[in-house]
Amino acid sequence: MAAPPPAMARGEATGGKAGPGQLAANVEQVEVTDAATQVVFKFPRTVSVDNGRTLSIPVVDRQVPAQRLALFQSDTPARNPMAALRLINDGETGLPPGILTIYERDKANNVAYVGDARVSSFPVRETRLLAYALDEKITVERDGTVTDRLATGSIVEGVLRYSKVIRQTTTYRARGPAGEPRQLIVLQRRLPGWSLAKPDGKGIEISEGNYRLPFQLPGGDQTQVIEVAQEQTQQQELRLFDGAADQIKAFAQAREFDSRTREALTKILQMQGAVGEAQRRLGDVDGQRKQIVDEQARLRENLGKVPAGSDLQKRYLTTLDKQENDLETLAGRRAEAEKAVEAARAALRAFISSLG
Repeated sequence: MAAPPPAMARGEATGGKAGPGQLAANVEQVEVTDAATQVVFKFPRTVSVDNGRTLSIPVVDRQVPAQRLALFQSDTPARNPMAALRLINDGETGLPPGILTIYERDKANNVAYVGDARVSSFPVRETRLLAYALDEKITVERDGTVTDRLATGSIVEGVLRYSKVIRQTTTYRARGPAGEPRQLIVLQRRLPGWSLAKPDGKGIEISEGNYRLPFQLPGGDQTQVIEVAQEQTQQQELRLFDGAADQIKAFAQAREFDSRTREALTKILQMQGAVGEAQRRLGDVDGQRKQIVDEQARLRENLGKVPAGSDLQKRYLTTLDKQENDLETLAGRRAEAEKAVEAARAALRAFISSLG
């Protein structure tokens, strides 16, 4: 690819008269000054332009290093990257903003127009990436995943404080033209508060809230798989006394935690089991009591429908008397079951309080 043509500034000027030949002769005498917010070009003489006309005056005539590449913006739905140039201002002064016209020279030394790009103010020693056309010879597919993993954990004042590493991964599958090696730059949005985990930092730039990630496409007939991953560590808490058993069980088996923490969580899980068993027994008593009360309601309803003094009435009364005795027995058992639940909960609470 040929270097772009010399930069040209287009504008209007007013003042004294100067012909084209005179202007060309004085190009090298133009004074260039880098001001705080712009590049100032001072001509050696004033010029005038008729009303309604424009005048093009060459103010810079030098080579600017240019590299051809493909620029893929990950936040767009496009499958093709943009054909782009990387320009480096290695001169002694800044360059003004404007429209850059880009030409390409083929192997037969023929020059063809390929596109335009807008360049902003270009200070010394800075780099610009300028997209000018769609590169249909390269296709890029992508998909994303989010995963998390435990990192650390400890118990403090009855609370499990743990950290999780959240990883957001974007996988790119890029295919370039056969026999044409290309450099692909992926613009990946930089997530605030996240760090780049993959690839490593070599050759990666940060600009305008994006990572510029360089990858080489060798030009063969194969797909290159590129993974970009960003990570963030998040701090979370779990109140152990109220924690769900399945969640505590998962933490008790986590190899990311130290053995003391895992042993404490295992003990909590066992004590939660004891609380659950005591609650189950209490529930059994309540279930038996409800069954008797429901049966008594049926018997009392039937008593009003049978003859007084009949054998069936006596039978109902005998059954009701026995059920009353059973209810008294269940009341005692329920009181004991309630005490067992409270004792199991108190033991769990005391153990958790003793940790950390």
